[in-house]
Amino acid sequence: MSRNGKQRAQRIDRQYHTLADRFIHRKRWFGVIGFFAAIAYSSWLFSSRGALQVSTGDLSRAHFAWNKSGCENCHLPFLPIRKEAFGGDVPETISQNNNTCNSTCHSVTDHFSKQTNPNVLASESCSSCHREHLGSNRSLVDVADHDCVRCHLKLEKVAVVTNKQFATVSNFTDSNGHPVFPFEKLEKDPGTIKFSHTQHLRAGQPKKPGDRTEKHIGNIPEKYRKQYQDRLGSDDLIQLRCSDCHERDVALPGYEELESFSPVLNDGGMSVRSNSHMLYKPIEYEKHCVACHDFGGVEHGLDRVQTQASIDSLMPVRLLESLKRRGLESNPTDVEIEGHSIRLNSLLTDKAEGCIKCHSSAEETSSSIVQASNIASRWLNDATFTHGAHLMVSCKDCHSEAYVQHDRSIDSEMDASQIMIPGITSCRACHIQDAQERSSAFANNKHVVSADCVDCHRYHVDPPKLLNPSKMQSASLEQVRALLSVGKSP
Repeated sequence: MSRNGKQRAQRIDRQYHTLADRFIHRKRWFGVIGFFAAIAYSSWLFSSRGALQVSTGDLSRAHFAWNKSGCENCHLPFLPIRKEAFGGDVPETISQNNNTCNSTCHSVTDHFSKQTNPNVLASESCSSCHREHLGSNRSLVDVADHDCVRCHLKLEKVAVVTNKQFATVSNFTDSNGHPVFPFEKLEKDPGTIKFSHTQHLRAGQPKKPGDRTEKHIGNIPEKYRKQYQDRLGSDDLIQLRCSDCHERDVALPGYEELESFSPVLNDGGMSVRSNSHMLYKPIEYEKHCVACHDFGGVEHGLDRVQTQASIDSLMPVRLLESLKRRGLESNPTDVEIEGHSIRLNSLLTDKAEGCIKCHSSAEETSSSIVQASNIASRWLNDATFTHGAHLMVSCKDCHSEAYVQHDRSIDSEMDASQIMIPGITSCRACHIQDAQERSSAFANNKHVVSADCVDCHRYHVDPPKLLNPSKMQSASLEQVRALLSVGKSP
């Protein structure tokens, strides 16, 4: 027979709470001991050794000297160092924490202060992006992606108000997550040199394979032949490779074949990289061009007046050399002098052998004979791209358009207008953000790597632009090194 709640309650002694508990005294003593032990432990945590008990991990290599002691160098008593911590969004707290960084140790003068809303900067603590206690191998400039994205998703709210349309960046992998590279918006290469990579990588450099313009080792002056002696193919035709013109800024012996015009066989497993080799040196006429494009002693790069003066001064010398080669000892005739003069003066106007064979003509009223070359030394100015980090792939993997194409004639101006640098899609083949997608792709591509913002970008300073897509000016290697030495870009 079932019972109701009232019947069940009648079974309980109403005086049960007054009954003696043989453990009550022990419980009270344990409570008192625990209370004083907690006070003692809490007090010990304020000591230098006790502080290690609440540390979230080792300091970065920049601050590792304070790893065992010296917490007070960064931490203020009873104040959170992160703005998202409890009480950390108070402006006075953020200011105090930032001042502990920007006092005797750091002098951060600009975090894009001219471009960033001052109210935004005032609300950001240093530690919001520069995370500490993540290990001694951690670099403080390795900012997490979400710290970059939280601003770059809404730059119109973060930046100083301008008429500029801001690009939205959420990630690198998705097609809409990152804008294309600036040069992908250009219709053609802004350089003015008439140069065909395809022609120069053909054996003998003919405009058509097998035609009479092929370069034999005997066609170039004797003083340059040693330089190309190991580049000879069949019939003594000179076969150039990329490294004949594109020299590394830091030599890496043993990996010369990477710049061969032929595909590199690396068994799919070569993973060499270099932190020293960043870019390739600028092309120099005196080193890379003069063997085939000799001006007969006229110095390269002179203006109209200087070139004419050089021609006038060299004519007698060149004429005597010519007579000596012909075995003539008689004095030159007026006809011979005039003919030699015409040949030298043709440097200014001859489209086949003169300056404008490779260069674009300048205005007749200009003091310069040709237009500025506008060869860019660096195309990705907003990124810290280096060739040294990509030695595991051959040149052809990224610059396939520059390689030999036997099925067409050469148009140097058309070839020169091509931008032979791959766009962002090519980078995404190896740079994958999601760890699971990266793992899956590794089965078919051994060069798969991460796609974190800091892999290509830095923040902190606003360096001068080396490349303006609308007006590309050539930058010297020294300028590029100066930019990369600080490891920062917008």
